[in-house]
Amino acid sequence: MYFISIITVAYNNKSGLEETIKSVISQTWKDFEFVIIDGGSNDGSKELLESYSSEINIWISEPDKGIYNAMNKGIANSNGKYLIFMNSGDRFSSPEILESIAPHFNNEDIVYGNAYYELENRKKYEYRIPSRITIGSLLKEPICHQSAFFKKELFEKYGLYDEKNRIASDWTFMMDLFIHHNISQKYINAFISIFEKTGISNTNTDLSFSEQKRYLAENVSEEIQNMAKYFDEYSKFYNGKPGTMLRIFKDKIYRLIYRKRNYERKYID
Repeated sequence: MYFISIITVAYNNKSGLEETIKSVISQTWKDFEFVIIDGGSNDGSKELLESYSSEINIWISEPDKGIYNAMNKGIANSNGKYLIFMNSGDRFSSPEILESIAPHFNNEDIVYGNAYYELENRKKYEYRIPSRITIGSLLKEPICHQSAFFKKELFEKYGLYDEKNRIASDWTFMMDLFIHHNISQKYINAFISIFEKTGISNTNTDLSFSEQKRYLAENVSEEIQNMAKYFDEYSKFYNGKPGTMLRIFKDKIYRLIYRKRNYERKYID
């Protein structure tokens, strides 16, 4: 068994696919397999895969029923303990990134970090992920699947991506994990990947929001959603500098009151 399976899905994006392939095969750490699922492209992608076949463990080029059908096909054909999805056009942040983060895995269900995203000008922008994933954080900002490693057994236990959605099934899968299952997680404060902010999930936000809203209406009441958001905000305040200063101040006030009462009780008695 490999430690990591890198799964790439692609369709008619030959240039982006080659960038992803070059990024993966240039990694200095090699305990991974590379699985590519192409949706039967007609732009030369199949010929590209043939030319890199010695560097790819498994590749399939055939029609599919959409991105989540392709990702599920990648899961079914993978053999790694952890899975990461690097779709065509996505890259690792450097050739050494897997080598630098691999020692930090300690059998958690999900290991994740930050990412860079690119716009059409190819300039990189930081996409920072919260150091702890909660329902509240997912309601505000999804994690980046290009920088997240999922144990394969999560898909075996809890099911694959919902193929009825076109955009939001990686997010709904994460919500299911955190609503219904007690999973472990680890945040690595590193920029793991670079992704293009030109894919369907970034350019068709109306469809993405509608799929998310449908999921929430079926699974999470508005009251619970608000509680989750407010709890995260309170927790951030409580554990941050303002909250710490407030607790110290309150402790001082309580000590003064307690001492005064003890002093008064001593002389009254």
